[in-house]
Amino acid sequence: MVMNLENGVNKKDANRETILKIAQDIFSKYGYKKTTLDDIANAVRKGKSSLYYYFNSKEDLFQAVILKEVEILKRELEKVVMRNTDPVEKLREYILTKLTTFRGLANFYHALENDVTAIEFIDNIKNRYNQEEIRMIKRILIEGVRKNTFEIYDFTLAAIGITTAIKGLEMPLTAGDYGTTNLEKGVDNILKILCYGIMKRS
Repeated sequence: MVMNLENGVNKKDANRETILKIAQDIFSKYGYKKTTLDDIANAVRKGKSSLYYYFNSKEDLFQAVILKEVEILKRELEKVVMRNTDPVEKLREYILTKLTTFRGLANFYHALENDVTAIEFIDNIKNRYNQEEIRMIKRILIEGVRKNTFEIYDFTLAAIGITTAIKGLEMPLTAGDYGTTNLEKGVDNILKILCYGIMKRS
């Protein structure tokens, strides 16, 4: 009886993940507004009523897709933060990982940038995600000061500044005018400014 229950739960989880993966692809291709539950149901090869077994609405499904992408990004960034590397190199890897991973998370990106932000849950996710980013950057900065690599007097303000700078680079370095340039080279140039400023040293 227990085995049957476990198998049922596993099958339900697997079905939910399949729907999420397909919905992620369709939302990425057509956007939130143009995508319908019928589109997703046809791609999953199930009736629309089957989707309602796992999700209450299109918005609920889209929210699940966004949360999945946020978790992917968060997981990749936390791997960088946990590495035993030089703080400057860690900051470089953090920015590079953020921008590289961000390129593959179309739904999260579009949700941050376009009119989907009118949906209330997007604002909540953005705020929570911003706080997570500040926390991770702050951790790198504290480590850098302990290792006598950085000189920082207000960790929170510095973390907010760097997080804001990275956010401003997401569009130009992933899809804008600089989207086709070498990402590592671009990150190295930005890192020099972040760490050493723009003043000419004698």
